[in-house]
Formats: sequence, structure tokens, C-alpha cells
Amino acid sequence: MRQKKITENILQWLFAKYLSWIERTVTIRWDEDNCYGDSQIFGFWHEDSFFMNLVLEKLSRKTTPVDVIVTADTRGNYIENMVRRCGGNALRVPDGYKAFTALKKIVQDTYEKTHSLAVALDGPLGPRHEPKKLAFYLSEHAREDFVGVSLSYSSCIRLNRRWDKYVIPLPYTTVSVSVKNYGVVKKSRIPRLPVTAEGMSGHAPRTAAGAAE
Repeated sequence: MRQKKITENILQWLFAKYLSWIERTVTIRWDEDNCYGDSQIFGFWHEDSFFMNLVLEKLSRKTTPVDVIVTADTRGNYIENMVRRCGGNALRVPDGYKAFTALKKIVQDTYEKTHSLAVALDGPLGPRHEPKKLAFYLSEHAREDFVGVSLSYSSCIRLNRRWDKYVIPLPYTTVSVSVKNYGVVKKSRIPRLPVTAEGMSGHAPRTAAGAAE
């Protein structure tokens, strides 16, 4: 157990150092169709989780503080550490039916405090680019706008053996970030969502189908 904890601490330190290096060298190109100010529900693809730490850090300066919904299992420890280092707050939610009580509290909290929420649309374990209903449940019940965030990278490492094809951007890369407001979205009417930033930048869109058009 002690060795496992040491390994976890070393990996968290390495991830944080690499993210700091990326932050110093990256160029971000923003394409925004969103009015900031009120709290919102941000949705992104799980493969972009690493760089989303920096995106959400910057978005929180334009809107309210952003809480990130993170799985309650061991995998969430690494994510929570990264979120905190970027000035955010992680909300640990168990998978499956156990999530219901936690989600009820999250919705209630949105009425009591002005915070935005962020969630990986196809997390925690996929299938890739198939949006689950969590973000839209939160949008519908909290009456908050859903805002989709999609990313593209000029240079990156993609872990193709992982279900999400997790992206690690390389130093001195350019990252395109598209931010689009869909308004309040019901979980029964999930829109088609871009899987890359080009989908909202005038190029041929690559989209993931939602529950309905």
C-alpha cells in the first residue's frame, strides 16, 4: 500500500510538471460562441481531459469558478490533483446507480451557489464520442446553459490503445479551442456535438450523434 501511494505521488508530480511546461509553451486559439457571466455546464470529450485543465482554468476567469465532476474511484485521484493545481475543485461522483444521491446534491448546490460545472461527456469509460446524459441532466434540472468545448492539436501524442485515445499535447504546439453555447439542453434532446475544434471553425465538421437532432 505504501509503495502504491509513493508511485501515485510520483506520477501526480510528473503530470503536474509536464502540464506546467505545456502551459508555458503552448499557443491557444479561441473560437467562442458563448456569453459568459452566469454559471454554466461545460462538456468536453474524455480524450481532451489533460489539456482541459488549462482550458477550464482560463474559462473560470471569464465566468464563475468551475467545479469538475470526477469519478470517485482511484483513477479520479490523478484527475483531482490536476484540477486542484489549476485552481479548480473536483466533485467526486461514484459510477452507476450510486451516483444518484451525489448528483441530487450537485443540482441542489447549483441553486445555492454560483458555480459552473464541467464533465467529460463520454466518461468515465466510454464508449468514445458517445455522449452520456449526465451533462444534459444537470443542464435540464439546474436550468443552466450547456456549453460544448472541443479541441484540436497541431502536434500531440495520442494513446491509441486506450478506449478514449487520450491526447497528450507536445510542447510548443497550437491548440484550437471551440466553445459553443447550446442553451438549456434536455437529456432526451442531446444535440450533435463536434469532436474536434474544426467542427465549429468553418471546416468540414466531425460530430458525434446525440439522442436526437
